[in-house]
Amino acid sequence: MRILIIGAGVLGSNLAHSMRKGNDITILARGITYQNLKNGGLVIKHKFGKKTIDYFTVIDKLQTDDICDAIFVVSRFSSLDSIVPMIKRNKSKNIVFVGNNMTVEKYENLENKNVLFAFFSAAGKKYDGYINSICLNKIEIGRTDGKDVSDKFITSIFAGTKIKVTIDNKMNDYLKTHACAVLPLVFASYRANGNLKLLKKDKAYSLDIMDAIIEGYDVLKKAGYEILPKGEYETCVNKKKFCAWMYRFMFSNFIGKLCISDHAMSAREEFMMLESEFEKLKNETGIETEAYDKLKVDFLHYTR
Repeated sequence: MRILIIGAGVLGSNLAHSMRKGNDITILARGITYQNLKNGGLVIKHKFGKKTIDYFTVIDKLQTDDICDAIFVVSRFSSLDSIVPMIKRNKSKNIVFVGNNMTVEKYENLENKNVLFAFFSAAGKKYDGYINSICLNKIEIGRTDGKDVSDKFITSIFAGTKIKVTIDNKMNDYLKTHACAVLPLVFASYRANGNLKLLKKDKAYSLDIMDAIIEGYDVLKKAGYEILPKGEYETCVNKKKFCAWMYRFMFSNFIGKLCISDHAMSAREEFMMLESEFEKLKNETGIETEAYDKLKVDFLHYTR
């Protein structure tokens, strides 16, 4: 299949690398990233593997008649509005938005498009000329209508790759759940100014993180959304101390930096927008979020 990936950050780069077998991959990038990809290829330093260099077709603009079997928009939530007009003009039918998204409703009904949403499990940091990352090669992907039907098109995209695919057609619920889980961890990153090791022994704070996540889930439930994956809410409530310990463990080693703070500290605008969208939902439901509000103070102080 001919696949276009818009965005060559950590997620887009890992997705291109993982989807290369069986697909004709093109990457749309701009500026220095475009030049680096053209001249030196896509360089990824894998945390648990060797450095890889892949050479893909690289473009810096998308023409109307440049038709692909699928376009993967792998960009920060804060950049989506600037990308959508380009997608609308292009005649490709299948669009997949990958990554954090609290306003799925805004993008799910693009005219003459089959729109899917996805979350790809990869993390790390982008440097000049290479990506330093960890990739689990797992993707949650699907529609938002909740219909339990098979999707041969999705399966065909990933056929031949090593990506583990889970099709979930409640992606609006899934992505909102993820946002509520990640925001308290972002707040923690700003409290520690990016050095989460400073919080590795703070049991009280890690429990506050869990309370804040649960409060976020309560807001979503009151607003009519399902907490996904199934069992996530019950795990957080019934195994709160264990989950808090897991976060302290992550904070104490490279996992906290690579999977949490690197992204949190480099994508301030994205998380400001996610937090703003959550506040709208919270105000609609009228639910009090004491722990969440306490943690948010550090983030607001840093981002003013």
